[in-house]
Amino acid sequence: MAGKARGSETTGDMVRAVFFLLGGLALVAGLFAINRPEPTLPDPVDYEGVLANVQDQYSYHVEAPARVPEDWRATSVHQAQERGGDQWRIGFLIDGESFVGLEQSDGETAAYLQDRLHDFEEDGVSTVDGENWERLVERGGNQDRALVRTAGGVVTIVRGTESYETLEEFVTWLE
Repeated sequence: MAGKARGSETTGDMVRAVFFLLGGLALVAGLFAINRPEPTLPDPVDYEGVLANVQDQYSYHVEAPARVPEDWRATSVHQAQERGGDQWRIGFLIDGESFVGLEQSDGETAAYLQDRLHDFEEDGVSTVDGENWERLVERGGNQDRALVRTAGGVVTIVRGTESYETLEEFVTWLE
């Protein structure tokens, strides 16, 4: 057999082998990047039925947005009547990337806030339509924001990845 004897590889041979391997890896990575499936968004939920139900059954004034922009998609809704109070939540996905949610409870306020916002710290006050909402910001990397109002034994939380200004605008849509 013709060829080089084993153990007599040159530096050039090693460089060519490394470039060959890197080229193969780049080709595979490129194919994965081209064939990556589109991210799937959660299915929208029809929250009108749940909203009508909680408005009928709950003893407090259940708030909900009268309208939301077309690029806001309701993706979650939850209601629970428990010993700890009547609770309801709705969440909206905005442009497939950010989130704004509303939740209310007439249960034990301090325990509910501790459960829902335990990683948050105070960040000032927003005044919307003459009402004060406590601003909270999440500690750590996520940096979610929340506006909280407690009135008449009911806690209302507007929370999301959006700016305080967007959360304040959302509050103006509540009826």
